[in-house]
Amino acid sequence: MALVVGIDLGTQSLKAVVCDEAMRVRGQHAVAVETSYPRPGEAEQDPAAWDAALAPAIGGALSGARCTPDDVAAIAIAGQLDGCVAVDAGGRALHPALIWQDRRAPVPEVVDARELFAITGQVADGSHMAPKIVYLRQRVTAARFHQPTTYLIERVAGVAVIDEALASTTMLLELQSRRWSPQLLDAFAIAERELPAIRPACDVAGHITAEGARLTGLRVGTPAAVGTGDDFANPLGAGVIAPGPIVCAIGTAEVVGAVASAGVLDPAPEPMVETHAYPVAGAWFVENPGWLSGGAVRWAQRALGVSGDREFDQLAASAPPGCEGVTFVPALAGAMTPVWRPNARAAFHGLAAAHGREHLARAVLEGLAFACRDVVERLGEMGLGATRVLLLGGGARSAVWAQLRADVIGIEHAVAAHTDTCPIGAAMVAAVAAGVHRDLAAAASQLPAPTATFAPQAPRSDAAYARYRELVKR
Repeated sequence: MALVVGIDLGTQSLKAVVCDEAMRVRGQHAVAVETSYPRPGEAEQDPAAWDAALAPAIGGALSGARCTPDDVAAIAIAGQLDGCVAVDAGGRALHPALIWQDRRAPVPEVVDARELFAITGQVADGSHMAPKIVYLRQRVTAARFHQPTTYLIERVAGVAVIDEALASTTMLLELQSRRWSPQLLDAFAIAERELPAIRPACDVAGHITAEGARLTGLRVGTPAAVGTGDDFANPLGAGVIAPGPIVCAIGTAEVVGAVASAGVLDPAPEPMVETHAYPVAGAWFVENPGWLSGGAVRWAQRALGVSGDREFDQLAASAPPGCEGVTFVPALAGAMTPVWRPNARAAFHGLAAAHGREHLARAVLEGLAFACRDVVERLGEMGLGATRVLLLGGGARSAVWAQLRADVIGIEHAVAAHTDTCPIGAAMVAAVAAGVHRDLAAAASQLPAPTATFAPQAPRSDAAYARYRELVKR
């Protein structure tokens, strides 16, 4: 039986799964990774910690699957978007990775924001890779600049490659041609040789080298796929390969988007959603790349002295809808809806002496659901509306939050059979690279249907949503 390994390089951990031909998870393991926050608006991770997490994560997954490295037909990596890693000629990191939460790098005024959006489908924002390259070049002399996924692929297979979907998040790709933009490379003073080469996600990028074998525990010569970003592996791992549900992946960040059959762009004067390539041929992914969501819940748990998710859910459920006037603006790492504002900060508003911890807990869940509603409504205006939201990620495990979201947004929510879908999406890419499946559609056909649905049980919280929108507008 051919087995494949899928890796999810997330914000909180590096996860590995071992899947069989039916895309069943036979073994899985996660190793925590740390994020440092030197100053407000800055967020870094140590690429050496990612290196160190590979072998124990893969080894734990192989052990759970009761198999050996000789059983692995291929490996693929999917990882957090919008990071930037400066490396030397040997692919070794020269500086801490500036991850997606890091918005310290200003966007150089080298190209008009509307023109840039028309070329790339991306909002001109310091979270993206191009401004981070400009920032890092002033501090280190690098041979190349990587996204987190492409950094690990070079570390284990010795090749610098990136798929079209992940490349479309850099603010440097011509979306229609799916090639690096000469105009933008020139504007940002970036040479094409400083970026990974663009290849299809399911291509074999290379094979595990001796150094890769040391890092992963896999045998030398194991095929390694090009891989992709987690925003794309998440819906893939839930079987979303064509237009259908709106996908809401709630991890540390919350990503809301929809697969489209055309590369439509947000027509608003200040776009809220971006348009990306998708690893499935002829498909696009239109999304808001996310705000701190699961991370905001973790922050609230610490701030309120709550021990975990169950207690937090119980606390939030004890407050009424609308939280009796308390509103949370979810901008702990800057605002992403209804407009992008990197310097915006979160707030509780409407507090009175009668309010307690339960109102604050529910307000956090409601505020995050309001942000999701912002995106759902914009997608609907663009002709990408749906009658169902598919919930993925760790936040999808909360029935309280799922029901609250269905009530706030006013449409049915379904929960994927496996909520941690990113490593499964990576395993699907590996399965195609290994020839286990002919394409991603064939791999997706093996996945189970959602296991739970939540229909709206109360009228939409329009008054509370309007209060949130007014606060954000101010």
